[in-house]
Amino acid sequence: MPSTPDQDIAQHAFAHYHQLNYPKLPSDVAFEHYSTALVTKAEGLGADALRSAILGASNDGGIDAFLILLNKTEIVDGNSRRLTHRKDSLEGLQKGVPLDVIVVQSKNQSSWDSEVFTKLRDVLELMINDKVPTQTLRDFPLNDDVVSAAITYRKLLKKLVPLTPAMTFRVHYVSFGKSQDINDYRNSKRKILQKALQDRLPQRAKVIVEYVGAERINELDAQTGDFDVTLPFVKPPVRDGKALIGLVRIRDYAKFVRRPRSTAIRDEMFAVNVRAFAGESARVNAAIGATLEADDNSTFWWLNNGITIIADDAKDPKESQWVLTNPLIVNGLQTSSVIHAKSVGGTITRKRLTQALLVRVVKEPDPAVRESIIIGTNNQTTVNSLQLHANEPLQVRLERYLRTQGWYYERRRYQYRGSTAPAGKTRSMTELAQAVIAVHLLAPDTARARPATQLGTKVGYKNVFNEEYPEEMYLKALRVMEAVELYLQTPAGRAHGETATNTRFYLATGYIITALKLKSLNSFSAAKSVKQIKLTAVNSRLSLIHTELDAAVAELDDGKVSRDQIYKGTELKARLFNRLLTNNGQI
Repeated sequence: MPSTPDQDIAQHAFAHYHQLNYPKLPSDVAFEHYSTALVTKAEGLGADALRSAILGASNDGGIDAFLILLNKTEIVDGNSRRLTHRKDSLEGLQKGVPLDVIVVQSKNQSSWDSEVFTKLRDVLELMINDKVPTQTLRDFPLNDDVVSAAITYRKLLKKLVPLTPAMTFRVHYVSFGKSQDINDYRNSKRKILQKALQDRLPQRAKVIVEYVGAERINELDAQTGDFDVTLPFVKPPVRDGKALIGLVRIRDYAKFVRRPRSTAIRDEMFAVNVRAFAGESARVNAAIGATLEADDNSTFWWLNNGITIIADDAKDPKESQWVLTNPLIVNGLQTSSVIHAKSVGGTITRKRLTQALLVRVVKEPDPAVRESIIIGTNNQTTVNSLQLHANEPLQVRLERYLRTQGWYYERRRYQYRGSTAPAGKTRSMTELAQAVIAVHLLAPDTARARPATQLGTKVGYKNVFNEEYPEEMYLKALRVMEAVELYLQTPAGRAHGETATNTRFYLATGYIITALKLKSLNSFSAAKSVKQIKLTAVNSRLSLIHTELDAAVAELDDGKVSRDQIYKGTELKARLFNRLLTNNGQI
């Protein structure tokens, strides 16, 4: 049948996305990325988050992407601190915190498959039922990416029980099919899945199951992903060029930083504020809290440094009611968090609620100017945060150098929000660090399971990001990882069956060991070996390494632990290295 205008437009939009973002990926794989980006557009997630949601190709149970999103911004995976027994594992979360589970099935075709929702029902009912053993999931069979997603979901739901999260479970089937072809039979399949999920999930959970066809694709593609929030000033603020300054009542500011119809704070507003909330008991925060909870002759803004916000746009349709587009609080995280906590707890006095705090808003789209504001407002005290490193000269230099080589280094979260930076060439600080750990530190197990631990200490961080390392070292790390990821999409890479999540760092390390024909790891120096790393005969070499990796895994797979745990452990690295070093010259 001839295509409709909506189908032509949607396919053209995807072709543009494919060429701009992932031109080297097969069309079907690129469509998985496109579909996931579309249905999560309102969340404004970064390219790294979307990549992490894509599951292994074989034995995926019909699930192309699975995403767990806490408080609309925080990606939760198997390595999340939210799943640990740490005392602060749930810090910063309030009752009713939003919890979104997003499932995507995408088919790069112009028709609907009537059995998609039936297959998804079978898999999802197993995944979300904590009475079903994980071995049953593996025997289904489901790959380790899917099994890991199920385990993460189950653990998180148990952890969040005291907070009674506001859960939304979304299932999106994306194709270029026409909405008019969603007949009663296909719609009944959608309803059956929706009811099955509703019966399995907590009673208050909201379930959305939808067909996303050509018409809906065009609607989502046209959306910007921006978010607007109204900030009411007590009186019209003073304007100075692109900036404005004025007083905002505490009750109105508490509402400004809170999600609509929720008690949860809007984390995305604090994405560029490198400090984490120090807690209500910290000395400064305790003082702020005590002021809010008691009346005296002072007014609040006399005692507080105030808030600084940068925004993509600021409009005043009601003079004092300013609408800010994508507001980012660059200074004032502690004050904002205390106000939010005390407001939700209902302990701010009536008098204080009517008092005000000083708020500065800078409407500035220029990245260089925004960066100077961020640096100026975040370097006043020493803090222990990975994001604080984003201001360091090395990080700035890496961003500029990698840009000349066609890479967009997102050293700061949301740095490329709204830009045309291609997702396939955009890498976060953690992703760059993982590449360096695998390619230049030869530690694939750490890159796979413990990158945060590596970067969490001064010594560990310096081993990855060091002023003495040549910039080309970081570029080579990205290029090797890109070559590995492309190989894993080839028939040879897919034939091995194991998920890319588990194998990619081991293959990257293996490539270095074999390409440099190392006989001993003692002879390897990351900084000195950069020039020797050449990307030649990559796929054939990686295929041979992949075979050795499979053999090493088989030696450790006794059926008692998951293969996922084997890849996260330390023994596999030793087994693989022994094989590669022994056979070097033959690979």
